[in-house]
Amino acid sequence: MRRIDIMSGDFKVAPHAVLAEALQEGSFARVKVPLFGPLPAALTHEAVQTLLKRSETFALDARNAGHNRAFGLPFIPKSLRLLSNNILSLDDPDHQRLRRLADAPFRRAAIEMQRDRVGAFVDEYLDQIAAQDPAEIDLAETLFRPLPLRVISELLGLTEGAKARLMQIMSGFSAGSSTWAILRALSGMGGVIKQLREEIERARQDPRPGLLSDLIHAEAEGGKMSEDELVSLVLVLFVAGHDTTTNLLSSGLYTLQTEPGAWQMARSLDENGWRVAVDELMRFAMPVHMTKPRFLIEDAEIAGHAFKRGDKTIALLGAANLDPTEFDAPLTLDLARRPNRHTGWGGGPHICLGLHLAKMEAELALSRIAARWPDLALGDGLKWSKRIGTRGLDAMPVRLAG
Repeated sequence: MRRIDIMSGDFKVAPHAVLAEALQEGSFARVKVPLFGPLPAALTHEAVQTLLKRSETFALDARNAGHNRAFGLPFIPKSLRLLSNNILSLDDPDHQRLRRLADAPFRRAAIEMQRDRVGAFVDEYLDQIAAQDPAEIDLAETLFRPLPLRVISELLGLTEGAKARLMQIMSGFSAGSSTWAILRALSGMGGVIKQLREEIERARQDPRPGLLSDLIHAEAEGGKMSEDELVSLVLVLFVAGHDTTTNLLSSGLYTLQTEPGAWQMARSLDENGWRVAVDELMRFAMPVHMTKPRFLIEDAEIAGHAFKRGDKTIALLGAANLDPTEFDAPLTLDLARRPNRHTGWGGGPHICLGLHLAKMEAELALSRIAARWPDLALGDGLKWSKRIGTRGLDAMPVRLAG
């Protein structure tokens, strides 16, 4: 079975050839994942869809597959125990109960009502960049991080203090993808959880518009969430709502700048064209290219690979999105690709809750960058994020005038 080093710098910059070669050799490869060690990773579109959709066979909560602890780890840091019961790590019915509580503001219709406001945020940031009139500017710092952070913080109704503390998580996890780097980041989680509990109490005493206040008073099927569930849910919504979009923006613009003819075509797209193009960027740019581990509830055979109850596996979404049995010319960026059954948002019951929000932010930001600076070009000093499972840039200097 082929081994793929998904943590290498070369893979971050150019994963396509590596994944395409692995697809030619089989449906699974072996990938080393911090904390979990080497794991079999599903590659083909069919195998990945099986892992995502067959929740009766593949569990996210290791305790449903015979393990004594969440995540299937022999030891769980105290700061991580509370987070083991979050929406991304639970199976139904608990996952469904929590998702229903948070679902309403992330539905397509609700997100579309925010389009003008988010567009105004984009214009504000672009005006600030233009006013500086720099020869070169870092779009990761000036737009791609602050925009999603502002949008998700406002949607949740977080105060500035809570937002600042939560950002410590993002910087900690971005510092590296090794086991020790992750453990160092987790060691600071206690302070963040304390901040969230204080924010929840503040919202109880002085409610303000936003999902946080709604969740405190929400009921689903006659039962409220526990406070631990609420803390975990808000943290996950913040991290996922910010991080995925940031990576989509930076890897998306990088792709438009580096794939032949892509930037020229992007400059000619109308609003509907950008809706289609962002889906293709989600497929090709791979801002999220790996799932959380799944655990076998029962013995099973998937695409010729035999699993035993309790085994661990992951899915490489990026590989599935290059599968030639599913996509015509998968190694070609086609901004008008339709249909596009990519797995960039995941799939099955755990499909990305915030996908409509992320898509809208990307459509607005990338389209307005292309309209305002048609001669934009990448600068020197690009810096790829070291976070495992994602593909984005921590530093993205560009020349606005080409």
